[in-house]
Parts: sequence; structure tokens; C-alpha cells
Amino acid sequence: MKKLIFLLSSFLILSGCTKDFEAINTNPNNQEKASESLLLPTIIFDLSNTLVNQTYAFGDVISQYAANYEFNDIDIYRWQGDDRFWSPMYGILQDISDLKNIAKTNENVNYESIALILEAYIFSIITDSYGDVPMSEANKTSEGLISPIYDKQEDIYNALLNKLEEANMLINTSETVTGDILYGGDMLKWKKFANSLKLRLLIHTSNVQNIATDINTIINDSNTYPIFESNDDNAIYKYSGNFPDISDVSQVGGGRGYEYFLRIPTTHFINLLNDNNDPRLELWVSPKEGTNDRTLGTAPGQSLSDIGRPNELSRRSTEFFESATKIQGIFMTYSELNFILAEVRENGIINLGTAEEYYNTAVTASFNQWEVTIPDNFLSATVSYDNTTERLYEQKWLALYHTSMETWFDWKRTGKPNFIQAGSGNINSNKVPVRLQYPNLEQSVNTTNYNKASADMGGDTINASSWWW
Repeated sequence: MKKLIFLLSSFLILSGCTKDFEAINTNPNNQEKASESLLLPTIIFDLSNTLVNQTYAFGDVISQYAANYEFNDIDIYRWQGDDRFWSPMYGILQDISDLKNIAKTNENVNYESIALILEAYIFSIITDSYGDVPMSEANKTSEGLISPIYDKQEDIYNALLNKLEEANMLINTSETVTGDILYGGDMLKWKKFANSLKLRLLIHTSNVQNIATDINTIINDSNTYPIFESNDDNAIYKYSGNFPDISDVSQVGGGRGYEYFLRIPTTHFINLLNDNNDPRLELWVSPKEGTNDRTLGTAPGQSLSDIGRPNELSRRSTEFFESATKIQGIFMTYSELNFILAEVRENGIINLGTAEEYYNTAVTASFNQWEVTIPDNFLSATVSYDNTTERLYEQKWLALYHTSMETWFDWKRTGKPNFIQAGSGNINSNKVPVRLQYPNLEQSVNTTNYNKASADMGGDTINASSWWW
């Protein structure tokens, strides 16, 4: 961790112009003790990079926005032990643990609260990807715990909700923090993120427990539990475009064109946008080379022989690849929050507002988030609210584009949109996977606990169920 901080600090000193990072002149032979203001930007930056890399490589494919025209193991569900959300995330959690401990020592409740929120966010990604995972004994090798137990997902969720509650109550909005490259030290925004994230986690569990009391506690007491109120509150990390503060998925950040354009927009994605004359199509999809045709997608999950060649198809946005700032680390948005509120209002869980109002706000917020003008009749005629169709879930699917793995998680809970199905080339008995298999290394270094967790889920397979799915 100290090496990473030193390297990051060195890059920032050389660039001299990167956003709000702390440029600290560190002597490598006498490194300073890590502080909250130095740890926090490292944590946020590393988390954003991990999410962006996996969103563009994995999340967009499993959620069927894109399909690989070569090396399509992800598409056809030829999956094996998977470390993508294990080692990277537990590594960041170690830094968060350090941040929290330092904050407690210094009696700084705001840094402690940020640590709790980010801890809850990351553990939710891990457990929603794998199921039962180490939490209570994770990252405790210094205490002699080298083989952590796998906590049950239900217990993990209860702990995460408690962390978010604790953070909400601890935050002092009259004070700020330094080193905050997500919200610029604005603790009210962190408070809103905590409660909005809590609503996300609660709705994840709506099929296995009654969430009405917890949801209404938040919705009916905005003074105690503020939530996102506009796109200004979005939990989105925006790269400055100044080295090294650039996503390495982009060309400017060192991304390879082959890897980026290996993924072709799917017919699901293109057709839903095109059929509704949705102008987000022009932002998210580039035309077939040498033409203006953005309507040539490929069906997800096909065998390689059926996909066709990329020069015959529309492409992922070239603008995002070529820009130093278009790619962003999207944690959670105002649009997603309002889709959640629309669903719980539609299902009678809350009484405040109407489902149509929340839906309209959610769709509008998505357009504004992406800086695309919404057509005048879009909500009144083209995609007007209709609870007899899957329109809410289709528009939420679009609004969640590039939002980490949330589209996949949402589909696991709802089965919607129902066009997400295993493709014709799948090797998983026509099932869309619901989890990642544990990393292979776990089988050898944490055998007893790995075997117990696998057995509890009915086997370490991509189709195994966990608590809420």
C-alpha cells in the first residue's frame, strides 16, 4: 500500500495538474506515515479503475449490452474460477481498513464514515458476485487469521446495512475532509450516497424479506436520511484527463483498440434504442466503418462461427475510447435511485409520490447524466410509463449502462428485461449464470472454508443460488 501511495504521489508531482489529488513530496528512504487524506484518493482511484476495467470487459457482456466477436468464453458461459472481484477488491478493502483505523485513532468521524460506506459498497459487489464470502475474518493475517471463514450472504447484508446506518449517523455535514476526489469533501453528498446505496441493497433482498419498514424509514424522513436529489449527487468518479488520472481503458490512458472494439453492441442494445428513436444511440454506438449505420448489432451468446466480422457491424463508441474524460467510474446514480423508487411505489411498498413520477424522473436523469437532450414526446408517447409492460425495467437497463455489475445483479433479482436469455451458442444448459466461481487459489489456500461454502450453496458452480437469488 505504501509503495502504491508513493508511486501515485510521484506521478502527481510530475504531472502537477491532476484535479484534487494530494501531491506529497515523499522521501522513498523515509516514507511518511499514511494519513487519511493520502489514503482516501488512492482508495477511490483504485476502486474506480477496478470497476471500469471489469465493467467494460465483463459487466457489459454478461448484461448483454455487448458481445465479443472473438475469445467469447464470457458470452457462452465457459467460466472457470474467477478472481476479478476477489483479490483486487480485498486489496482495496485492506486500505479502507487502514483508513478506518487511522480515522478512529484521530477521532475523525467523517473519514470513518466514508470508510464504512466504501466498505459496504465493495463488500456488496463481492457477495453479489460470488455469494457467501469472507467478511468477518477477511484481511486479518496480521492477527494470525490466514484462512478466513466464509460468512453467509444474509449475515453479510445485515452487516452492510448496519455499516451504512452507522455512517449516516456519524457524518458531520458541517465539516469537510481533504483528499476526497469523489465528492470534494462534501459530507452531505456522502450521506446521500450512504442512504441511496442502502435502498439499492434493500431492494436486492426484496424477494427474501419484507423491506417495507426499512424503506419507509428512509423515504419518510429526509432530514435524517437524505438521498440523492439530482445528478449533482451522483456517485461517479470523473477522470480529469491529466496523467495519471485517466482510465486505462481509454486510448489516452494506454488502452488497446483491439480489446475495446473486441466487444460489439448487441441487437438488444441497438434495437431498444433505435426502435424508440432514442438519441443516446448516437453517443453509445458508433456506425459501421465507412457508413452512418448504427443499427448493425450482433445477438449475444452466439458461437464464434455465427457472429460475423466486426467490419460488418456497428461499433462501441469511438468517442469514449479516444477521449481522456468520457469514461467514468459509475458507482450509483440519481437515475437508478428513482427507478428503485418507481418499483417500490408500483409494488405498494411506499405511498409517497407516484410510480410514474419516479419513472419519468429516472429516465430524464439518465439523459441529463449523459448530456443528451431528451425528445419532447419521449415520456408522453414513446416510452410513457406503463406497468403492464416491462418498460420500467427496459429503461432501467439502459440507464444502468456502464454501472459496474448492477445490471446483472438487478436481472438476477427480477428476471427482467426478459430479453436477457442465454444465447444460441451457450454451453450452460440455456441458463444465464447467476454467480462467479470462487478463485482457484481458494481451493488450495483456504480448503476447509472453501469446501464448506461451496457445499452450502450446492456446489461452486455458476448456477448456484445464494440467499437473495
